Amino acid sequence: MVELFMTIDEYEILTGITVATADEARITAMIARTEKILENMLGFTLDTDLVDENQYIELGKTKTDTICPCDIDITNLDPADSVIYAYRLFSYNVNDKYFFIDPCTEIHAIKLVVNDVTVKTLVEFEDYRVDIKNGLIRFVEKLGCWCTDLEYYNHVQLAIDADWAWPDNIPLDLQYIWADMITSYSDCSDNIKSESLGPHSYTKFDNVKPESKSENLSIIKKYSGPNGSVNRTITL
Repeated sequence: MVELFMTIDEYEILTGITVATADEARITAMIARTEKILENMLGFTLDTDLVDENQYIELGKTKTDTICPCDIDITNLDPADSVIYAYRLFSYNVNDKYFFIDPCTEIHAIKLVVNDVTVKTLVEFEDYRVDIKNGLIRFVEKLGCWCTDLEYYNHVQLAIDADWAWPDNIPLDLQYIWADMITSYSDCSDNIKSESLGPHSYTKFDNVKPESKSENLSIIKKYSGPNGSVNRTITL
């Protein structure tokens, strides 16, 4: 059985709503559904069992800072480093000075990687510095030049080993939004504007979901990562 990040007891505390026994299955289903919606908007998992899932299995490190795939000799690599918490992979653009990453509390390693090989390990204060907001690291600032093989930058990704948010409780303001989403999605009359008895009739209207309200979107964006749907630009 999947262990959900939010329990019915936590939902009741956040909302002040007592969930009847007959409604527990529906509320549980909506907790699971809204968790996936919120994860898509944020761009990372809220599952405590997956927050430390490693996305980069390092085969080894090149002996020189080359990022040309043709120059990487996988038979002559320095040993891979131990993983401290978990790597996540992010896009790299040579023209960017700041790199937007998933929220974390501490960074253990930042590397330029090509496939499963590290071509450069970056050094804090020499190659990069971190930008912290509200106790969370949100950006990495590039210091100086990280590599000179400009022709091959399209092959490179950033691999970051960090303590990713959140292994425990997510921020309270985000919890309140999630609780409102659960209430909204579990309410079968949520989109009914008017209702009359006699010959039964009702009028539906487009109700704005909690996650789409401007005040809530600003909070979701505050915690979102670069892969979150709230940060994607749709081009026609």
